Amino acid sequence: MSSISNYGFEVQINEEHLCKAGIDTDRHVVTCILTSLRRLNEPDGLDLTVSGLNSETNEHPEWVNKELKDGDIITIKVITTDFEPARRIRPKRSKEMMLNDKLRYYHQLREELKEHLE
Repeated sequence: MSSISNYGFEVQINEEHLCKAGIDTDRHVVTCILTSLRRLNEPDGLDLTVSGLNSETNEHPEWVNKELKDGDIITIKVITTDFEPARRIRPKRSKEMMLNDKLRYYHQLREELKEHLE
């Protein structure tokens, strides 16, 4: 690990501790995402996700995936130590799985755009 501190986030909702998210590697991403979603003919969404990517293992840790409500107070503190293990880790995807996803997306786009491609 490099001599530069790794940053993470201590997250609370309404003063209740949720997590201390962080990854002790030289290459990673940690995110705190607040989402407010409104779509036609579908339920509204309001949630908090704390997750990341360990670029060295290609694993996706997830600490929090929580629905929010009006009035919730979210506190995020930047931290450099005492990271907690993720509650869930999505395993890395094989090259074959990634290729299959790309091919599926390619065929979907080709079908959607076929009148523009001729």
